Amino acid sequence: MNNLDRQQLTKLLTFTDEDAISRFMDMYEMEEDEVRDIFEETLKFLYISQIPGVFIPDDLLIIDEMWHNLILFTPQYHEFSKEYLGTPYFHHLPASKKEKEARKSAMLADSDKAKKEYLNKLEFLLSVTYDHLGADTVEKWFNIYPQKYSKANINKLRK
Repeated sequence: MNNLDRQQLTKLLTFTDEDAISRFMDMYEMEEDEVRDIFEETLKFLYISQIPGVFIPDDLLIIDEMWHNLILFTPQYHEFSKEYLGTPYFHHLPASKKEKEARKSAMLADSDKAKKEYLNKLEFLLSVTYDHLGADTVEKWFNIYPQKYSKANINKLRK
């Protein structure tokens, strides 16, 4: 498994962006502590996202929302990317139209095989999360967040 620098995670978790946190609170009916927690989980996700094959499943939509929010403050995000992730811009690349169509075709052609491939990707993500962030993060991301921040619940939280 790819090695990450644990010191990088420690440094990442010192980062804060009051503008991003404030904007998120303007968008969602959440207490500041909750927003700060989501912000920290997003930083942890960015850390493991440096490993090829890591992706954001639908169950982590709230982390994806925070990442989008962070990117909107573009100059700050560029500086963050350089200082904390060692790259001029840490890209967020959603699935392209071609990739989505290929997944749909694969599902139609052989749904069992497509589901197995997705489960293998998910297993890899769980393994990376556990190895680099621990059991508490796995619990939060894959048991708590899917219920607490389902798409329907996120929509209810929107102001």
